[in-house]
Amino acid sequence: MSYDVHIGKLINGRRELEGKGMFLLCSTDQTIQEISTFSPQEGIFISRSAIENALYDFCKSAISNYIEEGSNEDVYTFSIYTDSYNGSYLVYMNNRASLDESVTDCYAHYQEKYIKTGDEIYNQTREQVYSSYKFSEGDYPFMFEEMPECLESYLQVFSCISQETPEYLSNAENYIFEKTIIDSELFLIAIEVIHRLQNDLKQLNRTEDFIAYVSAADGVGGDYLTLSQLIRKCVPEDQLYKAMPDLKNKDLEFRTAVDAIHQLPLDQQVKHWVNVIEGGEFGEGSMKSFWRTDFEAYKQLVELGGQVIPYIKAYLNGDIKNESMDILMLVLEDLEEQADTR
Repeated sequence: MSYDVHIGKLINGRRELEGKGMFLLCSTDQTIQEISTFSPQEGIFISRSAIENALYDFCKSAISNYIEEGSNEDVYTFSIYTDSYNGSYLVYMNNRASLDESVTDCYAHYQEKYIKTGDEIYNQTREQVYSSYKFSEGDYPFMFEEMPECLESYLQVFSCISQETPEYLSNAENYIFEKTIIDSELFLIAIEVIHRLQNDLKQLNRTEDFIAYVSAADGVGGDYLTLSQLIRKCVPEDQLYKAMPDLKNKDLEFRTAVDAIHQLPLDQQVKHWVNVIEGGEFGEGSMKSFWRTDFEAYKQLVELGGQVIPYIKAYLNGDIKNESMDILMLVLEDLEEQADTR
């Protein structure tokens, strides 16, 4: 999907945030207006730093709450679950004891269901259940959603902007947002907060493979965006592989595949990556099979350099899906921009 490329470029610093220098005035009479300047009298200014500070306080409260619950033993994960479209943050934490309890209950349930139905979906080993539950945030017993009042009000207005529903605005005062915040900047804010939390996380009794990271809601990238982009901006690779050995295996598979493709003639390399994009999630060599997004296919094409521009143009003149066309247009734009700067 072209969204995969668009968001991947942002997270990896390959494009600027859209809307720089512009602002969105969200008024008490339920209107949203784009403006280029404003005075303090016009409303409350909501900057990126305001949301970041509020999210940081939210996460610190979550850590304190978790410790007060008596769960601060062998904590192995902390995550900021981010919905950059609906405008929401949740904090998840889990420890070994809770994980083991969930796995034991699920495994027993699966065994019972398998005996009754014979359905192979339930025929899993305890190790398989453990692997699927370890970073399944929705199955954790601890989810923190008690946002500070300011963050909750910011995100309520954000949601109205993002979903273009000014009729649902209920702010008692005018709010003025930096427009860049709407360009999935909630992800960048959460990543920065993870880095700011490093000292605060030391309050937790952590395992050796503990990781703290940003995760994406299903509607804005889900596990594939999380594993291929977001988590890597939060966790050093050696620590990530310690926590997620299966991800290390997927990365090795991907690098092996890329090395093999590099042995092909240039036109065949381009053809391979275009076919991957065209094939979608279930196509041969799909990026999803490596737990990655189509940003990786885009990246491979761009890294081939300006010499592939004629091949890209030929595909643009051919019969390919609209989504594939959009991605190849992004590749072409970036390649031509690279050529212009030389």
